[in-house]
Amino acid sequence: MGKKIGLAGGFSARYGTVTRRQYVEIVTGLRGKHECPRCMFRTVKRWSVGVWHCRKCGYKFAGGAYTPRTKLGEIAARATRGLMSPSTLSTELDSLRAGAKVAVTVVPQIKKTRTRRKKVVAPEAEKKAEEGRIEDPQPAPIADAEAADQPVENS
Repeated sequence: MGKKIGLAGGFSARYGTVTRRQYVEIVTGLRGKHECPRCMFRTVKRWSVGVWHCRKCGYKFAGGAYTPRTKLGEIAARATRGLMSPSTLSTELDSLRAGAKVAVTVVPQIKKTRTRRKKVVAPEAEKKAEEGRIEDPQPAPIADAEAADQPVENS
């Protein structure tokens, strides 16, 4: 018996290399994490055939059997929003019927790590210049203010 390597290793030498390669592509895309349309995090997993579930926000939505978004679903969404004329809709649907791929190809994306923002520290020269500009006016003494409020009698 030969070695079992990868996802299609259980098939051994059967079914041909092209079929086994296609199987590996579909299953890796199926089992991977996808981006949620609501919260935009990569936490969507397949719940069952055509049902996808976001583990972060709990959003459950319908999609393709192997991918959350299909080409046909994207065309339907644009058509319902009114972003497409009837002639372009018919041409896109005809191209799908002619043999264009229905499922969107899954391209693994590199997850960007979140970084904490650093506080911007102003140079010392700017701090000194800011301190020199600030003028602290001295309030008038209370005794002087009361004397200014009283009327002055001329004798």
